[in-house]
Order: sequence, then structure tokens, then C-alpha cells
Amino acid sequence: MIDIHVHYFPQEVFKAIWKFFESKSKGLWNINYKLSGDELVQQLKSYGVERMTTLVYAHKKGIADFLNDYIFEEASKHKELIPFGTLFVGDGQCEKRSRKIFEDYAFYGIKLHPFVSKEQIDDKNFMPVYEMMQEKEKILVCHPGSGPTYKETDGADRLRNILQEFPNLKVVVAHCGAFEYGDYHSLADSYKHVYFDTAMNCVDTCVFENNCPGTEFFEKYSDRILFGSDFPNIPYDYEEQRDALLAKGLGVEIEEKIFEGNARKLLGF
Repeated sequence: MIDIHVHYFPQEVFKAIWKFFESKSKGLWNINYKLSGDELVQQLKSYGVERMTTLVYAHKKGIADFLNDYIFEEASKHKELIPFGTLFVGDGQCEKRSRKIFEDYAFYGIKLHPFVSKEQIDDKNFMPVYEMMQEKEKILVCHPGSGPTYKETDGADRLRNILQEFPNLKVVVAHCGAFEYGDYHSLADSYKHVYFDTAMNCVDTCVFENNCPGTEFFEKYSDRILFGSDFPNIPYDYEEQRDALLAKGLGVEIEEKIFEGNARKLLGF
């Protein structure tokens, strides 16, 4: 298996994230797996995961470079990692920073989480970055949908603004675009490089309700769907994500694409 939606922060950053998730005032859910570094990698390998991404994101100025440096170091230690970095518009010089990410560090792409960074994915300062990414065939993993707890629902429109300028940009929409499923499916109909990851979709959990786009979606976009888990920031056992997808009864051919084949093609493995 290849897991396209794994977070890989330094332990001290993970601890702050987990505290936020579990705090009484802003709490979302309890974290099942408080793992980082080698422990995180080994835990996923025990579930049959061969390769995994290193999704990070910045919530304030000055942290994105630190995270990118950390991912570069960790990827040199663990061959299982698929290195992804991040950018923060507030740091400035996005184009220069992205050249370091893609040319010096040879990362596969970047992760953007506008709800955490409070920066929109169609910010004009990102446009030179997307142009570079399209040229270099790098991958944007983003979380523009409102699931599981966010209020803004205009993410698909913002992503369309980007794709109108860069129609061959490779984009992975986290959580299959929940909860604005139809809006993102429409984007996939218009742009051939729009993909989806399955993180927290179809799992029976009270923290992410109405979280399944339906069997027809998995069949129609079977070449564009990638297995993702949101590990380790999940409130249930890892196997539940895999089992929820298998329970759809999609058949061996589609399951092979979702769990490994599509990711191999997208990543160029």
C-alpha cells in the first residue's frame, strides 16, 4: 500500500497539534497514534504500507523553512518517505523558497492547508509557484473542502481559479473534497490532473459525519483516487480506513488502483 495522506511533523510540533485536537475549548477528537519519526514509519509498515508522504503545513511565519529542512533530513534516513514540503505566503519569496523545495531538496510536491495557515490557495503570491510546479510536474496536496469542521465552502472555486491558469497542475484534493463533494467532482471532469485522497472518508466515526461520496464516485473516478489516512491524527484504528474502502465492494481491479496503482502513476514510481 501507498498512503498519500500521512503527516510527518517533528515531535514537538506534533505535540502542539495533538494538544489542539484534544483541548477542551477547541477539541476535535482524541488522537489514537501519538507517534513521530521512526516509530511512525515502523507503525505504518506493520500495516503493510510500503511508502508514505510527509505532509506538513505552517500556521505562522517562520516555521515552513524549519519543517522543510526537517523533512529533507528525515527523508534521507527513511527510504519509505515520499517527501512533501510546504510554503507560507507570509514568509515572502515564495518562488525562491519553492525552488529550494523542488530543485535542492527534490520534493515531490507541497501541502497547503488554508484553514490552518489562514492563507487562500489562490493567493496571487502562490501563482509563480504553481507555474513552476506545473512545469516540473510537482504535486499540490491541498485541503480546500470544509470537512470535517470548517465553515468556508468556497475552496472548489478557489481551486478552479488556479486550474484555469495552470490546467496541467497535478492536484490531490484531500478527503475527496468533503463536504463539497460535487463541486470537486466537477473540477475532476474539467481537469484531467485532479485527484482525490480518501482520508477519513467512509469510516464510521461521529467526528466526521456524512463522510462518504458514494460507490458511484469510486467507480467513476477509479483512476484518480488515492488511498490516504490522515495518520497519525486519527481517532480510530488505522485498519478502519482500509476496511471501510474494502467494504464498498469495488472489486480487485479498482481496489488495486486506489491502494497503490494510482499513486505509483502519479508519483512516477
